[in-house]
Amino acid sequence: MVHPTKPTGVGGEVTKKAAIAGGTAAVGLAAFLWYYNTEIAKAPHIYVGEGLLKERVYPRCTVLQQPYRPTPWALNTHVHTILGLVRKASIFGRYTRQLIITPDGGTIGLDWWMGCDAARYAPADTPILLVLHGINGGSHEGYCKWVCAAAVKKGWRAVVLNYRGCNGLPLTAPRGYTATMTYDVQRAIVSMKGRFPTAPLFASGYSLGGLILAKYLSESDSGFYEQHEVGHGVTQPPSFSGSGLVAAAVVSSPVCLANSLSKLSKPWTIDYMYNLAVAWKLREFIKEHRAMIKRTSTFDIQKALNTWEVQEMENQRVSAEFGYLSRMEYYEQASSLDYIPNITTPTLFLLSRDDPFLGVLPDKECAANPNTLLASTKAGGHIGFLQGMWPLGYAYMDGAVVGFLDATLKHYPTSSRQQGRAVADQPRCQQADLHSVPAELEQYEHITTTTAVTGAAGPGAAAAGQGTAHEQQPAAELSRLLSMHCQAAGRGPWAAARSRL
Repeated sequence: MVHPTKPTGVGGEVTKKAAIAGGTAAVGLAAFLWYYNTEIAKAPHIYVGEGLLKERVYPRCTVLQQPYRPTPWALNTHVHTILGLVRKASIFGRYTRQLIITPDGGTIGLDWWMGCDAARYAPADTPILLVLHGINGGSHEGYCKWVCAAAVKKGWRAVVLNYRGCNGLPLTAPRGYTATMTYDVQRAIVSMKGRFPTAPLFASGYSLGGLILAKYLSESDSGFYEQHEVGHGVTQPPSFSGSGLVAAAVVSSPVCLANSLSKLSKPWTIDYMYNLAVAWKLREFIKEHRAMIKRTSTFDIQKALNTWEVQEMENQRVSAEFGYLSRMEYYEQASSLDYIPNITTPTLFLLSRDDPFLGVLPDKECAANPNTLLASTKAGGHIGFLQGMWPLGYAYMDGAVVGFLDATLKHYPTSSRQQGRAVADQPRCQQADLHSVPAELEQYEHITTTTAVTGAAGPGAAAAGQGTAHEQQPAAELSRLLSMHCQAAGRGPWAAARSRL
């Protein structure tokens, strides 16, 4: 009888090692898939006040109802954030630029995706999405192009607002742009309403654009823009009430700038690299518009160009060039925590808990307001929200934003927004406390509210806009005293922020 023999020699050893390696890989893959599906791929946490937004809109937001499945081989927040920047190279398209000259001589640009502003493109009542970009960005950014493409695929028009001096625009006024400057957003909406008076308007803001949009919504919903300047000090009522928007979305906003900069200011950490990157973008803005800045400002240009950190730039009293007493005052005026309670326009806040720029999660603020919905994901990075094995295509945030806006348009009655305003305002300062002028401010009544303090964005925002101290100081002082008045009424923005440092 012949008995089988066991494999011997080199070949047998190789086979054995290959089997062990294959088994180990299979176990590892199974463990990763279990971890990914149980811990990572989850629907976002939702925070929303009781009301029609929760009852009628959220149940119809399919994307927000389903688990977000980030790219499995790019789960690290920094990889996610960097790949998000690369998305600009994965989509091609063109814009038609519309220039708008503001009453103070500034130039902003509306870039219409694929010429969709043409009358023959779609009926006049076709919905329009307005996109607000991040610091020193523009319509060329990947997130702008992809959300515009998603909106056009839905049958809408899409347009990107380019801030003063950004994306090829000249700096034609002493004032640049800043996270506290909402007037140019209102000017853009007035222009869009003039061209398409019957079209429903939406807006989505990313990073710095999210800060600007949240502040604009709070101010306009509270009646701050009941009059707007048309030139030479002449004002008139706008052609719309409130924000003029059917709905809005804020994506990857820092929310609280003081907390955000605190995270980004620790040397020898990866987050510190973002601090250096923001400072670099501010220096690039200064270099590009050096001649105009030199003519209109006492700003020390060379000193700023030798600065490598955001806080260094601001500690040189750059903020004082725009009328702020300190950079902390600027952070207070730019942060969204104190604006969220006053928003009555249905608004989605889409934030990732691993976003390196996120200062604080506004869960309490959004949960107390029936007009705001916070969707918080575990992963996503900063303006990333990549999905699928190929991360440079259609992102989770694109579907979430367009889906929310569409659901609001179809299922949120316009008549209920006025009812929601009183409910939203009660937990915080009343509308009169926020926008009425107390006795100590009577000396500043000559100041037009639309000439608010301007500057730059993000944690280093003060460096990007320009203006003489003489020109800016009164508006900043008004802003400061209004803030003090509101804090005395019990609505200081730092109370909530400090509890979550």
